[in-house]
Amino acid sequence: HIVRQYVRLDEQISKVEGGCPGPRLATAEAWIEHLQSKRDAMLGLEGMPKALQAEAASAGRARGGEQQALPLTLGERRERNTGNEIVANTPTNDLAQLAHNLGVIGDPRKASMHEDFFANLSESALYLLSIRYYGELLEHTRQRVKSLSASYAELNELYVNQDGIIAFISGGTYMTRLEESIDEQLESARDTRDKLGSAMEQWRICGTLLRAAANSSTQALKQWRQLNKLIDPKQKLQAALDCRSLLHASLTSLEAAQLALPHVELRYMSHRQVLAVNHCNTYLITDISNAARFEHTSRVFNSYEASMSKTCTWLYETFNKTLRRDFDKAEEMVRRLAQTLREHREEIFSAARK
Repeated sequence: HIVRQYVRLDEQISKVEGGCPGPRLATAEAWIEHLQSKRDAMLGLEGMPKALQAEAASAGRARGGEQQALPLTLGERRERNTGNEIVANTPTNDLAQLAHNLGVIGDPRKASMHEDFFANLSESALYLLSIRYYGELLEHTRQRVKSLSASYAELNELYVNQDGIIAFISGGTYMTRLEESIDEQLESARDTRDKLGSAMEQWRICGTLLRAAANSSTQALKQWRQLNKLIDPKQKLQAALDCRSLLHASLTSLEAAQLALPHVELRYMSHRQVLAVNHCNTYLITDISNAARFEHTSRVFNSYEASMSKTCTWLYETFNKTLRRDFDKAEEMVRRLAQTLREHREEIFSAARK
């Protein structure tokens, strides 16, 4: 009966272990630290002791929510620009009202007159949006860590139970030379598999973010193509702002994807292209009424969306051709050795029980 229990446990261990919860968990936890320091830098909190950071954050909340608390660094960045207070404290809906009041959507002359003012407002709004997106990304990763932690705890519990059974039957020592030799090979195979499992998690993070970036860019392009059909300036402006947010979400996801896999150069996506989209996004509100600029922006967005989709496909194809294959091979080796050891132990444990 106890030998059957050992076999059942070992089969269960094989299943849970194949998901590499330990190595994946370590990678996900490192990713949280990475995201946290990126967000702290954007909030101007880097290098500040944790206790002070918490104080600064709660003081910000007490002052009326994140929007007012965030632009600590924005103020310094914009000292030389006029309208500093307006810039730091104008959320998107105020910006929409301003654009409407100043008539920049339908009048190229007015748009040109106010373009730098709106570019400043845009930059600030997008900066706040980045901070929000990184916050959401952190939350999402914390959920991932939670589920990996649960799997890892389950695996450790299985190990402890199995060790108890082995100790009960054999006193915790090897009963044959063959048992010892297979166990050593199994440990080494597990090491290889676990290193690849950790890399798999990195590629998983990058792939998920790239897919999000591609989806957002496709949605943004759909919005952008609707703009010309809209007559009402308020509707037009709202569609443009939605488009701007979607593109910014796409750019932020792309930036995070590159952070997640820094040693891999993402194909089909150049730094110049990202800068071009960023620039168009910053001047989006005042470029709508200018036909030539509208055309230029359309070309930039079209090209970005196409490249984004290619980059995403390339990453998944590369992953399936390389790391996925290596991991599957390593996992197969672990399974084979685990089964050999299981069968051998079943035999010697049964004999010992008799």
